[in-house]
Amino acid sequence: MSASLAPELQSVLDEELSLLRKVQQGLLTLTAEEDSANLYHDIIELRDSLGEAQRQDVPAIMAQMERLILITHQQDKFRKTPLPDVNAPYFAHMRIRENGRVRDLLLGSRHSLSRHLPCPIIDWKNAPISKVFYRYREGDEYVEQIGEREVEGEVLLRRVLRINEGQLTQVVTAEGVFLWNGSKWERSEVNLPQLEGGGGVAMRPDYATAADQFGIGSATLGYQADKHLQEITALIDPQQFEAITHPESGILLIQGGAGSGKTTVALHRLAYLMSKQPGYFFTNSVMPVVFGPALANYISKVLPSLGVEDVPAKIYQQWVSRQRQRLFQKLPRVYTENTPVAAIELKRHAFVLHWFAEEVASRVQDFGEELEHHFSGISEGQVVLKAWEQLEGTLWVPRMQHLGRWIQGRDRIGNLKSARTPPVLQRWEKLVEERVPELEEQPEQFVVQVWDDCLIRKETLVSAAQRFAPGEFSEGELESVWAWANRQYHKRLEAERMRNDFAWKRLQQEAEQEQVAPQLRFQEEQPMLDEEDDTLLLLLYQMAIGPLRRKQGKLLQYRHLLVDEAQDFSPTEFKLLLNLTPPKRPSVTLAGDMDQRIMAGRRHQNWTEALGALEQNVTELEPLRIGYRSTHEVMELARAVIGEYSVNQDWEATRHGAPIGQFVFQEPGALLMFLVEALESLSIREPHASVAVLTRHPETANAIHEGLVRADVSNLRRIRDQEFPFTPGIEVTDVAQTKGLEFDYVVVADADAQTYPSDLRSRHLLYVAVTRAAHQLWLLHCGNPSPLLPKPQG
Repeated sequence: MSASLAPELQSVLDEELSLLRKVQQGLLTLTAEEDSANLYHDIIELRDSLGEAQRQDVPAIMAQMERLILITHQQDKFRKTPLPDVNAPYFAHMRIRENGRVRDLLLGSRHSLSRHLPCPIIDWKNAPISKVFYRYREGDEYVEQIGEREVEGEVLLRRVLRINEGQLTQVVTAEGVFLWNGSKWERSEVNLPQLEGGGGVAMRPDYATAADQFGIGSATLGYQADKHLQEITALIDPQQFEAITHPESGILLIQGGAGSGKTTVALHRLAYLMSKQPGYFFTNSVMPVVFGPALANYISKVLPSLGVEDVPAKIYQQWVSRQRQRLFQKLPRVYTENTPVAAIELKRHAFVLHWFAEEVASRVQDFGEELEHHFSGISEGQVVLKAWEQLEGTLWVPRMQHLGRWIQGRDRIGNLKSARTPPVLQRWEKLVEERVPELEEQPEQFVVQVWDDCLIRKETLVSAAQRFAPGEFSEGELESVWAWANRQYHKRLEAERMRNDFAWKRLQQEAEQEQVAPQLRFQEEQPMLDEEDDTLLLLLYQMAIGPLRRKQGKLLQYRHLLVDEAQDFSPTEFKLLLNLTPPKRPSVTLAGDMDQRIMAGRRHQNWTEALGALEQNVTELEPLRIGYRSTHEVMELARAVIGEYSVNQDWEATRHGAPIGQFVFQEPGALLMFLVEALESLSIREPHASVAVLTRHPETANAIHEGLVRADVSNLRRIRDQEFPFTPGIEVTDVAQTKGLEFDYVVVADADAQTYPSDLRSRHLLYVAVTRAAHQLWLLHCGNPSPLLPKPQG
């Protein structure tokens, strides 16, 4: 820093210091006026005087009261908009010339147009003129639509300010950055932060930039327009090659930190198996499955480059929903969006597998007792009971169906002679009518009945949770699950009754044909399922009826399953998928990182808990230890964020890169301005870069995107449902949308203590956010930084 300032630069500081004093004096005057402008006392005095006033004076007193009431009402409306904070009233100063008139504007988070201020303070979020500040630089001419008129002008002055506790501490101008060191003003010699450089040039050995430089290379080197996986087959390391060529049978777990090549290895393994045994592993006999559409799209476009054609990756929820709707056509096709967390966690817990198996076994036993009750009193009854015993080992519903066909003389059971006599037929028909009327026409209703009974019978639910998962769920959580299940159950019953009503049927048909207004479609009242119910119903179907089948009746079976981002799958989902593989020759590749568990409803903390209920041997390969995506600096930060909860103890980067940039702002508007300038500069210098601006919550992403749109940032996309195009540009989204993906640059725009506290879920989310960065990472925040971030050195 320089210890002295040139006169022209000193005049800049003098101007801003004087302006701040005048603004603060004006705000204090406004505050004092508000405190003294209480007219209610005067109104009450006038009201009381009416009792003693002469008749001819009453109209004048009433008129005066009405005037004071009107003034008071206007004051109240004004008071509803808080004044700017006198200790930090604004963060930017702009001077513009329009139609020969020069005026100054201050940008802050609250507006004030009082005559006591030297110039207006405008709200950067709502004032139309604020877009001039964000879109243009000092010296630029502009043409903008402001309201209903087009205005032309010139930006004469544009300064960014930092005001701490009422004191001006930083001024950023076109001439440079000026800092108050506590005793005097100095000019900083450090350039303004920039994003630059990226894919392909990030590994230059001569790389050396300051911590506040965003970007590290040239816009013309090393980029590709398609941001899908590059050809890396020649770069496979020995550890990855071992995983790729591992024997095909069994369950193989590939684990490792973010960017260590798990997806790459899993995809190459699939290609390897299909090339080694094309007669066994072919297009329709393999299935990659993931949770998100972005990763599914990514995989589907990468596999052809590995020689695997026509093998699209399935999105688990879409796939399981189609299977469930095909087999359970009477159940709702709409899903609720507000399932209680306790219900999600319970329905995805491993104990459900033991609970459901017990329930199905109990139904088999109950039916055996019913048989004994109905047939023990006749001479042929013992043969029927013996036939039931010989079918032991057959699943519940097929066992009942087989017994029925044998009784009717349409099938055989070992060497037993058919007991097709009138007494036996009569008793069988009575038993079916009373206990299992859906046996032949709607066998799936047995599954629905068990599913309902498990969830809506409180004593059954509580008992199962306490026996199979002791201490896992509190009394309050179980009460919440039970109440939620009952609410959904009764909605389905009500809908069933309404379906029999002709008028309701007609209205529903019109609604489906969009002949009635959307608000009349009863969206809030219609029955819905939780997304987790699809898995439970299909699991019960497999336990009670048998393997899933395709539409034509052919067995739905896959000879190899590839499950990516496996840490987000639950034990119930793993079990359902594993049941789709050949029992004697299962072949499954799981790829995941337990440090990236961010989906709700996942109580398992490690792979043992997640996979233990499968009752299958799982081969856990040594974790992949080399991180190829992110730089050493990013990986060190990720390690600090996840802390002692990490499962990836040994994890190394292949290269160094730009230091992590961490910047704090007093106002969201200042943060946005900073981001706008960095992104605009990068877009000009490096048009082929991919940038992710990440937030924890979608609402925050919306606000940032709106601000960037107002600032006219180019090549901007708001990603809401993982619709990533994998092309260069700037994508604003929440962290959960980016699982499994990478970007040249990442900006975490809300790295504050309130957004990312020190709980475990916050650790996982922030870990995922920072490890999306391939080349450079910035952390922006207003207020205190997240406690998960390491404290700055020095």
